[in-house]
Amino acid sequence: MRRDVRGMRRVLPKRAESIGRRLRAQGVLAMLAAALACEPSPPPAPESHPEVLVVANGASPVSMAIARYYAARRGVPGENLIALDLPLADPSLVTPASESVSREVYAREVEAKVAAWLDGPGRKASTLVIVTCMGVPLRVHDDAPGASWDAQRSAAVDAELALLGTDAVGSPGFLGTVNPYYGSDEPFAQWRERHPESGPRYVVAHLAGYATPVDPATGVPADVKSMIDAAQAEGPEGVYVVDEDPRQIHLGRDAANEIFLEPAAAALAALGLPVRRDRAPARVANVERIAGYTGWGSNDGSAGHSPYYGQIGERLIPGHFAARAIAVDLVSTNARSFSQPPLYGQSLVADLIHLGAAGAAGHVDEPTLAAVARPALLLGAYARGVPAGEAFLRSIPYLGWMNVYIGDPLMRPVNPRRAVADRDGDGVEDARDNCRDIPNPDQRDTDGDGFGNACDPDFDGDGVVSAGDSGDGRSDLGRIAHAKETGYYVPDCDLDGDGKVDDRDQERAGLFVQLPPGP
Repeated sequence: MRRDVRGMRRVLPKRAESIGRRLRAQGVLAMLAAALACEPSPPPAPESHPEVLVVANGASPVSMAIARYYAARRGVPGENLIALDLPLADPSLVTPASESVSREVYAREVEAKVAAWLDGPGRKASTLVIVTCMGVPLRVHDDAPGASWDAQRSAAVDAELALLGTDAVGSPGFLGTVNPYYGSDEPFAQWRERHPESGPRYVVAHLAGYATPVDPATGVPADVKSMIDAAQAEGPEGVYVVDEDPRQIHLGRDAANEIFLEPAAAALAALGLPVRRDRAPARVANVERIAGYTGWGSNDGSAGHSPYYGQIGERLIPGHFAARAIAVDLVSTNARSFSQPPLYGQSLVADLIHLGAAGAAGHVDEPTLAAVARPALLLGAYARGVPAGEAFLRSIPYLGWMNVYIGDPLMRPVNPRRAVADRDGDGVEDARDNCRDIPNPDQRDTDGDGFGNACDPDFDGDGVVSAGDSGDGRSDLGRIAHAKETGYYVPDCDLDGDGKVDDRDQERAGLFVQLPPGP
């Protein structure tokens, strides 16, 4: 017995040591498994986007790096990348030398080559979106010296590409080509299929920002890379900022506050979004997590001097942007250049991109105030989940003009809202509202045509707000000017319902020129 006990004493420590080794090994394995479970999984493969065509300038390594990076991030097939061969004085794209091109060069080197690619089997039908990259010119310069604004044929390159396959390329955008997709609630693919002969044919956007510094890993300018990344980033929901200017320094400012900015604040609030509507004289600053921004930029009466956006003294104007943020300011030439040092005069969307905005509507040259992207339509559609490029296309009144969208056109908001029955928030549901996009709770309609005065400068009832001669020798704008000048009160011409026909009414009417009245 004693021997058995001694034997057991010898065996048990060995078994215990073996069991301990196994337990320790299992513990290490368990900890390793737990650690692996906590590790972030690799990012999912990007969703495929064969409906996108990416256009770069093969003469610029920077342009090609942007194209490749964007295509990889968005899953655009390699065969959907065109490298144009446009000679460049500055392949680094720091200077403005490549930002304008003549009509002749545009037609031969850009339009013809993009059209030739689209002529490939099935491509016209399958391609919905064209993304141009920095290095592809911003602007087609095509005006005779001294040409009046209404005779201009200059345009944004992107605006011309949107019309490929139609006979509207090269036509004056402001008075010549009203956008039939303006204000639509229909997805672009469906709308285009139902209108096979009409422009726009493509959603077009431009990827650009300041050319330096350059991200060493990708060769992409840091601002452009951040913009592309921000379009897919996650983060907390931000606030929409509507920065009005109460100072009536320039003619038309007050009317545009009422037709552009106030409706934007109302439309966003109706969706249940956090909105900061600011009517103080000083510009908005130091806002954290801006999801969407609209205001007057350098046209604001308190704007001061360049750079207009960014850190100015102790104020960061307008503030920090949230993930997938979008901006639209009412500035004539805000997308005219991305050169360094910046070519100021007016504020630049390049500075909004530098601050973190993932997309911005702009203009490569003077569009006139009537032709700017309408903030209520752009921000409202985007907030409802419409892709940014498509929301932009719905918000511009005219085609083939100076308008351009800077950013990823596929971007959607972090937390899209559902559409509501009363999208302008005026207490009257859309089905009964006689001005669906401009708040008018009184529904005042003095001519009884079903369109409220707030959105109805079509005084002769022909369906278009005319600037030229109408049937009786006087245009719609002429009628309201005549009422204002003579002091004779015409209720139909009193658009704001203040009991008189004045400059404000005339300026409101001018924002509808060549457009239909009403919703």
